This record gives sequence, C-alpha cells and structure tokens, in this order.
Amino acid sequence: MIFNKVMINGEVIFDINSNELYSRTDRRETVTLNAPTARCLKLLLESKGKIISRDEFLSEVWNARGIVVSQNTFYQNISLLRKSLEKAGLAKNIIITVRHRGFALASDTDIIECPDQEVVLHNPQLGDKFNTSINESNIDIQDDTKLISHNVKLKTIGSFNISKSLLLLLVVMLIANVILLIFNFLF
Repeated sequence: MIFNKVMINGEVIFDINSNELYSRTDRRETVTLNAPTARCLKLLLESKGKIISRDEFLSEVWNARGIVVSQNTFYQNISLLRKSLEKAGLAKNIIITVRHRGFALASDTDIIECPDQEVVLHNPQLGDKFNTSINESNIDIQDDTKLISHNVKLKTIGSFNISKSLLLLLVVMLIANVILLIFNFLF
C-alpha cells in the first residue's frame, strides 16, 4: 500500500504503521491489533475483490517471516480481526467466509486511502450533518448541500468539547464584563 492509513466504509480508520483501528468520528476507542492480525487486514485490503485462501494467508502473514503456525492460530486471528473492526466502530462485518475457498472483503466494502496528515473531526452535537476533514493544506467542510474549501495550514493539537450550557454561561459573563467596562468608563 502506498498510503499508511485507509478509511473503511467511511466509519473506521486503519493506521497501518501503528496497527491501530479507530472510529472516524471518535478516536477515543482505539483498537491496537497484534502484528499478524494487522497483516491479515492489510492483505484483505490489498486484495479487495479477490478470495484469499487459508494457505495464502499462512504464507503471506506468517511463513514469509519464518514462522509456522497452526490453522487454529490463523482462524483465531481472523476472529480477532472481525471483533476488533466491530469494536472500532464498523457497523457490519466486511470479512466474508467463502466456504472451502477462503476469505474476502464484502463486495460493497468502501476503501479510501488517506493522506498521513489527515485528521477527521466530528461534532457530536451537530450529528452527521457536518463532517470536517483537515490535512496540512486544505479544509473541506461538507454539509448536506455544498462543499466549501479553504486553503490553510493547521496544526492539530487536540480536541476540546464544551457543552452548550457552559458556552452560554461564558457568553453571558463576557457580555456582563463588557457592560461593566463601559459603565466604569462612562462614570
């Protein structure tokens, strides 16, 4: 793969370098995959649309590194991968078992390669109406009707959530301070 991150069905990001899965909308639930399980996912993603046999998995994921494992270990890793994708926020199982042939990604699985700098933000108070993607040179804000682009350079430091009531309180306090300043200046 050329990119180090892929988005699966618009729901889950797979960071290939760190072997992590996380929700596109909430990075707090990060699932770290063990190396063989991550390699199984990578092989599935690279072979989208193709059935991968058990022997191909064993050869690519383990034997190529000089490791010999049992079939049971292989099946445990596929099971762990399915559970991890679900825990990270994937709504449906994308790994299809093709009886007596192997495994494949579901044909309707949407895979999008992401630039390394991309950070996807989501405001839970706005729901899914607004989605913001930030990379080092562009911001795209998309609502239900239009796409607005702005060229900027941003550095993401972290996330900060503030409740509506706390925001309202801060605005009221700011207005009160401005009124007091004006009152003190005039009298």
